[in-house]
Amino acid sequence: MTTSRDSASGLKQQGWVLIIGMVMLVMLTVIAMGLMKTTRMEEKMAGVTRDMYLSFEASEIALRAGEAFIENLPSASVFNATGAGLYAQGDDPRDQEPAPFSVEWTNANSKQLPGSARFVKEAPRYMIKKVGEIGSNGSLNMGGYGETDLSQKSSVYRITARGLGGNEATQTVLRSHYARAD
Repeated sequence: MTTSRDSASGLKQQGWVLIIGMVMLVMLTVIAMGLMKTTRMEEKMAGVTRDMYLSFEASEIALRAGEAFIENLPSASVFNATGAGLYAQGDDPRDQEPAPFSVEWTNANSKQLPGSARFVKEAPRYMIKKVGEIGSNGSLNMGGYGETDLSQKSSVYRITARGLGGNEATQTVLRSHYARAD
């Protein structure tokens, strides 16, 4: 006995609904794969940006530590000789600080901040070179900032600081000049 549904209409099923459904699934799969690729790329970019910010902040911390080191010096005589991240004033090649990107930052040529490597690969480091002294009778023109009357003798230092991000490939090097009244 045949059912009324099969024999009454006399239509044969062709399978078009299945083919259209499969094409729709393939299209949705391609779209989903593209979205996953975009999301993965955005996640990598966010990680690199975080790493850059970490290295910049670590370098800023080292720069401020170098300024605090200079400010708390009992005397500038520690810069009479070169060593351990402090570089003397002069033209002697041994007194020249190394190029910041081409040197290994070690205890022999830089100072490391203790206990500050929580989120970064290595604790930030800095090196300081005494650039010169400015007498009490002169003035200093700071490149567009106007004339500054110096009422006493000051020593000028160049601080170079380096901070790493979450890996060694991400580093930021900052340099500033700092003057201390003697």
